Amino acid sequence: MRRSFFILAIILFATGFAQQPSWQAPPKLVVGVVVDQMRTDYIYRFWNNFGEGGFKRLIGEGAFLRDAHYTYIPTVTGPGHASIYTGSTPSLHGIVANERYDRASRAMVYCVKDTTVRGVGSVNAQSSPSQLLATTLADEIERRTDRQGITIGVALKDRSSILPIGRTGDAAYWFSADGSFVSSTWYMKELPKWVQEFNQRKLAERYLNQTWEPLLSIEKYHQVLPDENPYEQPLTAGGKSWFPYNLVELSKGPAGLGLIATTPWGNTLTTDMAIAALVGEKMGQDNTTDLLALSYSSTDILGHKMGPRALEIEDMYIRLDQELARLLTELDKSVGVGKYTVFLTADHGVIDVPQYLKDLKGSAGYIDPRAMQQRLEKAFSADEDERKLRLDTIYDGHVYFMEVPREGMLARVAEEISRMPEVSIVMTSHTARRNTAIGEQSLLSNGFMPQRCGDILYTLKPGYFEAEGSFVGKGTTHGSGWNYDTHVPVIFFGQGVAHSEVVRRTAVADIVPTITMLIGCALPDAAVGEAVREVIAH
Repeated sequence: MRRSFFILAIILFATGFAQQPSWQAPPKLVVGVVVDQMRTDYIYRFWNNFGEGGFKRLIGEGAFLRDAHYTYIPTVTGPGHASIYTGSTPSLHGIVANERYDRASRAMVYCVKDTTVRGVGSVNAQSSPSQLLATTLADEIERRTDRQGITIGVALKDRSSILPIGRTGDAAYWFSADGSFVSSTWYMKELPKWVQEFNQRKLAERYLNQTWEPLLSIEKYHQVLPDENPYEQPLTAGGKSWFPYNLVELSKGPAGLGLIATTPWGNTLTTDMAIAALVGEKMGQDNTTDLLALSYSSTDILGHKMGPRALEIEDMYIRLDQELARLLTELDKSVGVGKYTVFLTADHGVIDVPQYLKDLKGSAGYIDPRAMQQRLEKAFSADEDERKLRLDTIYDGHVYFMEVPREGMLARVAEEISRMPEVSIVMTSHTARRNTAIGEQSLLSNGFMPQRCGDILYTLKPGYFEAEGSFVGKGTTHGSGWNYDTHVPVIFFGQGVAHSEVVRRTAVADIVPTITMLIGCALPDAAVGEAVREVIAH
């Protein structure tokens, strides 16, 4: 009798204290942070200049995926944000470029341009996610919570706020040239009161009423180049590219209030708007999971001008570290420590200024797409069959013809392109459709959608990019499948996250599958990533 009672007591004890599934108590709020144009090595390079509350807190308490990569080309902002939040690739979600060439209209099509909607807060804000063909984390949270979850995107760039929120999310807000945050009728008929009140604060004007100087003493920065060097474009047209910057005077020029996007205070303004959204929409205040997707765009806008070795870039990241600390402090206060989950990543990396690499005797350089077009036209001008090809345009690694040629003809053109010394890989649309490629060719295939891409795809060798005019020798870009563009940081932090350091190869597409396991919601419909087990607390 006594033994039976003892066994029963054990069963009751075990039943009473059995741990419920993690998804039964999901985080009140998920915060996705995308740093536009951030290389993983920035964390290593700038570590000793970061404070304790930003990157160091995220990594010290969270999970750091140190070898995470994009698995497609092109590594640019629109596809990056869409891929992060769909857990997919451009070949499936349809955002194949920031701007893609439309063969039918013979015009460029911006990835979130939508003339069927009207701007809200600005007549020019005609943007929407109508070109996105797959669901995002925001869409799935809306479905999981029976549309009770609040899903909001905030960024300076419209594509960076819109694409994460998907087609059925609640709202996306982006920065207008007049200094305010705006939206479109895809989401609402008028701006909420809290957004109107935020815009009335005129923070962009206030932040530009100062001089930008280094935050720390110069000797503390990781300077491989002097502040004044030949590889940087000026902060504004006709200006200079070294400290100090009189933002008051510069904002009186053509850039106007839009100048803030090129300064650290563009990131400050983004944090301000994100916190205003938290408060205005009461995000994370009940047991229904909400999503705040914010993207820091200024790092990319400045990065294109200055390159990754610029003093200005490190200064911007040191100040961004402070913004992350401010955001986490606000989340601790408004949602509660341990009651929210954050992930941080980047939409792509960036290459060093090729001219700088060349001057170091590195393999690097530039190719003029117009010269490539002229070479192709000359190569086939004497061939009766090839003269029928009628080349349309070459843009961002895609070659378009007026009419799609037969596979044999395309193969001959591809062979000619492959002879160019700067070119690495060439493949025809027929090969890309089959999607059986490996290595770098698989990156092209993963970025290819037949209805939205060219007839021939190509990539350049490491260290090279397409440029002409003033872009040769100064400034930089991204978009390739090489490590400097694909390798980005991925950090998880907060509720449900195990402290870990993951050094095996992972994919950016793994972020959202991991988050869905914490939330207990469906995977986005085109997701190809896998949950990272080391991240999930047990």
